[in-house]
Amino acid sequence: MLVLAPFTQADPIVAGDILISNHGGSDVQLLDPTTGIVSTLVSVSGTPIGLAFDGSKNLYINVNDGIQRYNPGTGTLDATFFTGSGQREGLTFDPVTQNLFSVSFGGDHIEEVDLAGNLVNTINIPGSADLLGISARGGELVATDYGNGNVYLSNTLTPTVWTTIANIAGGNIYAPDIDAAGNIFVNDFATGTVVELAAGTFAKSTFISGLSGPDNGLSIGDNGNFTISQFYANEVSLYDSSGALIKSFSGVANPDELVVFAPVRSGGGGGNVPEPGTVVLLGTALLSLGTIYRRKNRA
Repeated sequence: MLVLAPFTQADPIVAGDILISNHGGSDVQLLDPTTGIVSTLVSVSGTPIGLAFDGSKNLYINVNDGIQRYNPGTGTLDATFFTGSGQREGLTFDPVTQNLFSVSFGGDHIEEVDLAGNLVNTINIPGSADLLGISARGGELVATDYGNGNVYLSNTLTPTVWTTIANIAGGNIYAPDIDAAGNIFVNDFATGTVVELAAGTFAKSTFISGLSGPDNGLSIGDNGNFTISQFYANEVSLYDSSGALIKSFSGVANPDELVVFAPVRSGGGGGNVPEPGTVVLLGTALLSLGTIYRRKNRA
């Protein structure tokens, strides 16, 4: 069981710390994987979803229809950093462009935003229905569509050209991420699995099974370890590069998206940066599709 403790500015975020959005509340949680202590890092005006760090340790939080920026060193929150169109979901930072990519689930598009809070590009993917998750690594940009079950691939420098690389399950796929070898992984909420799409061929296989509601929380480090949110279990779990369980942390409130702070993620031209969090319900394992969909249409 995790021990609850207040977060203070005397306790800086350190390598390996896991930041988790609380879907049932209005705060971002900090999990210390060494001690198992979970605390409240910052409260926001709304429901926090997507999380991402830039190279300067600023934390960006998708809230309602925009992005808020939190500086953990000073404890200051800029709630007006960026206002977009439609309810937010997945968020990732790309070290190649030095821009954020924020998914508007409500608008079924992606908004590219620079670190000054300016809209750079509004990205539409032909044929998409309900874009949800997103992740960037080494210049590659992968997005998932909750509605039709598609996984899309593009490049952060030319994010207007997209290829559909797989279809997994409509109404059930959430967070994607990319490992150091270029393999793509996607959380399948309904089956409780992480699906692997092999680099180059995008052949599908089940990589991790037996999860309890893996939602929009998935992050892969350069060491190949997976950090995954399990919503039904109120749990965050660590797996190694073979898919074997390392450790689970129970008692994490309503874990949705997550991001791991560690300078271990190769940046494809931008140096080493924190891992993107493109990484999430109380209920039974038989939650209906309709219930999930209503949750995704939250305010």
